[in-house]
Amino acid sequence: MRLLLAVAVFVCIGIVRTPSTTAEERAECPPAGDLMFICGVQNPEDLVLVPDTSWIVASGMAPGSGLHAIDTRTKTARPVYAAGLANVRSDRASYPQCPVPLHPRLAVLHGLTVKQASQGRYTVYVVNHGGRESIEVFDLDISGTFPVATWVGCVFMPAGVAATAVAAFNDGALLATAITLPGKTLDDAFALKKTGAVFGWKPGEPAFHILPGTDLPASNGIETSPDDREFFVVSSTLKRVFAYSRDRPGVALRAAQLTDFVPDNLHWVDGRLLTAGVLDNVPSCGGPARSEKDLRCPRGYVVISIDPRVMAVREVARGSATPSFTGTAVGLRAGDEVWLGSFTADRIAYRALR
Repeated sequence: MRLLLAVAVFVCIGIVRTPSTTAEERAECPPAGDLMFICGVQNPEDLVLVPDTSWIVASGMAPGSGLHAIDTRTKTARPVYAAGLANVRSDRASYPQCPVPLHPRLAVLHGLTVKQASQGRYTVYVVNHGGRESIEVFDLDISGTFPVATWVGCVFMPAGVAATAVAAFNDGALLATAITLPGKTLDDAFALKKTGAVFGWKPGEPAFHILPGTDLPASNGIETSPDDREFFVVSSTLKRVFAYSRDRPGVALRAAQLTDFVPDNLHWVDGRLLTAGVLDNVPSCGGPARSEKDLRCPRGYVVISIDPRVMAVREVARGSATPSFTGTAVGLRAGDEVWLGSFTADRIAYRALR
């Protein structure tokens, strides 16, 4: 979550990692409440399922945390782009404005999305704040025993704009949200003033540009429809998910109103949109969240799904706060389990779907 980015940049650069989560590490990472954990993944702010596989890709919103692959069967994690493990194949034809690869020790990776490119290969787009404000692009090959990520290019955000989340259309066009635009503040967002917007980019363009009429308070998670006709945007402080037309994005088509939690990232799972976040009105945290600091207080989590046609909401999972896992920013359903990522934790959480 962009709200906690200022905290993330103080995390040490160059975290040393083993190739995957070991048995010893798992023993030192005991369950808490209804959650089990995969530790050793710093600030896994966003998670996304790799379609038709058992893999989840996780971002790392701390300098040097990197890009990670999570095996939902073996409950293990391994870096796929990090210090000491950085494959590069620059695609200057597709991304001519991107001069150099992303330095893995500087990478601060935020929201992400995955699109299938061919059999066994996917394209991962991920928001980066380390060294440059950009959308970084990776080729992900899952044809072998373990996924292999290769950096191929990037697209820059406009000067002064930090993206939050990214989504891709099937033709390669991208959308990105920004929680706050220049001159806007987080206090404005909590006061329900319009602070953010959606930006668009098409192959061949030099950089992202703002889409007029998409301004919202705290624009956050974003997704595109499978048929490319619509896109969906989370307003975290309004607690709403809006649907927009791709061709005429100036006016929202419909919206889902959420209730007692602060929604963050947004992803497709089995034909429905899933979003998750921290509980809002928590008495032990002083009541509803009204600042960035409030969100760091231990709060429970909620995961909900949305029918994109009528924006009807259904709860998927809910849990109480636990000190070992706070700052829930994303929720996915994989098989009979729910998986959670966090903008503050040093681990990924999962639990049985009840």
